[in-house]
Parts: sequence; C-alpha cells; structure tokens
Amino acid sequence: IVRPHELTQFDDEEQPQTMDNLIEAIGAECLPWSEKTECCGASLSLTRVDIVKKLARGIVDMGKEAGAQAIITACPLCQANLDMRYGEDGLPVFYFTELLGLALGINGNSWLERHMTDPMPLLTSLKLVRGGGDE
Repeated sequence: IVRPHELTQFDDEEQPQTMDNLIEAIGAECLPWSEKTECCGASLSLTRVDIVKKLARGIVDMGKEAGAQAIITACPLCQANLDMRYGEDGLPVFYFTELLGLALGINGNSWLERHMTDPMPLLTSLKLVRGGGDE
C-alpha cells in the first residue's frame, strides 16, 4: 500500500491513510504509533536474522507501547515474520485481508488456527468469531 507518491500518485508514504481507512471501515480503531510504516525486514530472514529480529522487535514493542490489541499488516511477509518471531508476546498479528474476510462473514477458522499467536481469544472477545470449533 505504501509506495513513493511520485511514482504512484497514491497515498502519502510518510502518513498513509488507506490502510487506516480500510481497517476503520470494518470497525477497528487504528492507533497512532511511530512504527506504522516501518519494514520488518522479512525478506532478509535467510541472510540477516540479526537485522530482522531487531526490526521486528521494534515493531512489536512499539505496538504494545501504543496500547494495540493486535498488529495488522499490509504485507503477508510481515504478518508471518512478526507472528513467528514474537508470537509469544501475545500480540496477534493479522494480514489485513483476514480481518476484511471476517467482517464480510467468512468463517476464518481454517486460516486463523495457523497463527503462531492464538488470535481466537481476542477475536472472540470482540465478537468477531464464536469461541471453539468450526461455526
């Protein structure tokens, strides 16, 4: 979603709003936080794990500091990287289309159960899914 404005004429690369607008349209609150547009470095996962861990840790820590209940990404590599590396922190990480699907009434149990951090307690408390088993 974030690309240089001079190339795409789409959104502001420093303060993008498209993702926020999508997420707010399904009823979630987007919090202001300093790591909003930071790269997690997932493409370096095979060659520079040290860099990836530092970048990912910064994103997760700042999300928690901002009071986030979850992190929502526009990049599937970011979703996998953040969920895999820092899932033990208990902050679920979603690729934005997962939440859009839930908002449209799609049963997400088949993909949600693949998350490293169990998103079901949060999603159940927010009444986005029913607890337990397939619906």
